[in-house]
Amino acid sequence: MARSLTILAIVFAVATARVTKSESPKEILAQVNKDSFGNSILSVLQLQLATGGPVGEIQILLNNIASQLNGDQKKADKVHESDTVAFEKIIADLEQEIAYHQSQIAALSNLRDSTTEALGEAEQEVRVVTSDIANNEKSFADESATRQSQHETWVRKDAEHVDQMDAIDEASKIVQHLQAGVAFAQLKSRFEKVQAKLMESKHALFKPLINALTQLASKVDNKSIIKILELLAQIRQQLVASRASLLATEERQAANWEVQSSHLQEEHKRLVERKAFLENSIVQFKVTIQEAVEDLEDQTLFLEDAEDSLAIQQRWAAEQEAQYESQTFEREQHLEVVERLQEVLTQKLSAASEFLQIREEVF
Repeated sequence: MARSLTILAIVFAVATARVTKSESPKEILAQVNKDSFGNSILSVLQLQLATGGPVGEIQILLNNIASQLNGDQKKADKVHESDTVAFEKIIADLEQEIAYHQSQIAALSNLRDSTTEALGEAEQEVRVVTSDIANNEKSFADESATRQSQHETWVRKDAEHVDQMDAIDEASKIVQHLQAGVAFAQLKSRFEKVQAKLMESKHALFKPLINALTQLASKVDNKSIIKILELLAQIRQQLVASRASLLATEERQAANWEVQSSHLQEEHKRLVERKAFLENSIVQFKVTIQEAVEDLEDQTLFLEDAEDSLAIQQRWAAEQEAQYESQTFEREQHLEVVERLQEVLTQKLSAASEFLQIREEVF
């Protein structure tokens, strides 16, 4: 058992030495001898061989070591293949995660920008609609005042027409009384009131009548009475027609105002509803922008974490790959050493005396 351990130790010492195919047995042993532990092992091995230890045991151990190295390489290859698949899966998942976060950031950025633009447009439209509401209300107030003025004018003029027609009717009665023979003195008070009322109106229509009544007050004759009655009838007919015309104008203006006011009120309702909608939209836009900004911050952090994880995984994968290649290269070197040593033992050192001779010559 001790002899096997000793032989194994020298093999490992030889495995640590770098050799080339052009090196001779002497050069190989010289490489081993440079290490203090290797020198000690060679001395022990020399002693054992000198006492009759078989060289074949070294060959068996070298075969076992070669088999172990090949087995270790196969295990390493299997682990490397499994790790490579796992690394590729992890990296693919991280790249997919990064792509997802990047797409989310792009979508959220577009949402933030488009919503910000929509917010600006909505705020601008609110200002316009607010101005339109104010103009609508002013128009309604102005048109309502105009319509009220028109109605008051009609009421005043209609009342004047009624008064004038009453005065014409009263004058007709007085003239008819005079025509019937009633003394002017008995009708003088009524006559003067009617005359004064007609004069107050200052209407050009009454000027001929006033002149005729004035003449009648100084001289009552049947011819003048007939003329005045005809004039009164004509004036009353004109007053009736004028009053009817005023009434028609009032009704037309009232109908126009009803349509106009309805339109203004509908427009006001529409504008108020539009303003309420825009104000609600503005609130929603601001919420959406705030949420998009917050989500952007989260997605940016997620992206950075995923990128960091990817970088770590890539570095680790590279380190594992480098370690695998290094260990594979080291095993290949060890196998080469074992093969060279086997070659030395089988071709050059077939007997103990040869080894002892080389040992003495070299060392």
